[in-house]
Amino acid sequence: MTLEEYAGTLRCIKDSAFPFRDGDYVSHTTGRVGYWAEYKLGSDWLWYSVSDTSGKIVLPSAVLKAIADGDCQRAGAFKGNGFEATVRFGDQSYMLGVGSRRPRFGR
Repeated sequence: MTLEEYAGTLRCIKDSAFPFRDGDYVSHTTGRVGYWAEYKLGSDWLWYSVSDTSGKIVLPSAVLKAIADGDCQRAGAFKGNGFEATVRFGDQSYMLGVGSRRPRFGR
C-alpha cells in the first residue's frame, strides 16, 4: 500500500461516520493531548492518531488535508500486517495505519 492508497481508503469514511473507537491520549514525552481513531472496514482496520489536538476530535477530512498538503516523513510496511506512515502538517504529526489486525489504542 502507498500513502495515496491509504488516502483513497480514508476517503470512503464520511466525517459523519462514527469511529469504531476513538479517544484522547497524552504524549509521554511532551504531556500534550492528542487524538486517535480506528475504523473497521470489512476485514481491515484503518487508524490514525494526531499529536497536539488539545482534546479536539480530528475528522477524516482533516487527515486527508494533512496528507495532501503535509510532508510525508516515512511510509512503509507495518509489522508485516499492513501499512503505516507519518505525515507532518503544521505543528502536528499524523500517524496513519491500516492492517488486518486491530490497533492497540486505549487498551
